[in-house]
Amino acid sequence: MLFQAVQETGAMLISESDINTADIQNRLEQLAQSWEELKNMAENRGQMLEESHAYQQFSANVDDEEAWIAEKQRLLSGGDLGDTMATVQGLLKKHEVFETDFHVHRDRCKEVQKEGEKLMHEVNQLARIVMATLSISDTHFDAFEVP
Repeated sequence: MLFQAVQETGAMLISESDINTADIQNRLEQLAQSWEELKNMAENRGQMLEESHAYQQFSANVDDEEAWIAEKQRLLSGGDLGDTMATVQGLLKKHEVFETDFHVHRDRCKEVQKEGEKLMHEVNQLARIVMATLSISDTHFDAFEVP
């Protein structure tokens, strides 16, 4: 590693020569301090990127569920109740499929909410954004609740 080689060369120069040893020592100390700062910055950036990735995944999951809700709200707000027995039976079958789908998505929404709550506790930087997103998502899903 280059850092180690520079440190070793500096130590060798100090031990073998009396010329500028104080300067060499100061430069080695500055290098060591800069190296530690760089390592800390890299570690912090890595952590922030992990947090950002977790938030982006959460946000994508919320977007998916909200898109599903909006689609189903449009479908259910239509006034078509069927004008023949065959049409009504077809609509009933579609509604049964919807109810099954609804329960699956309700469970997904609960998981997304848990994920968001976990993010709020783990990721202080993004907590306010996650809280606002959860509030909006909750409002949409609650308005859509099927008894």
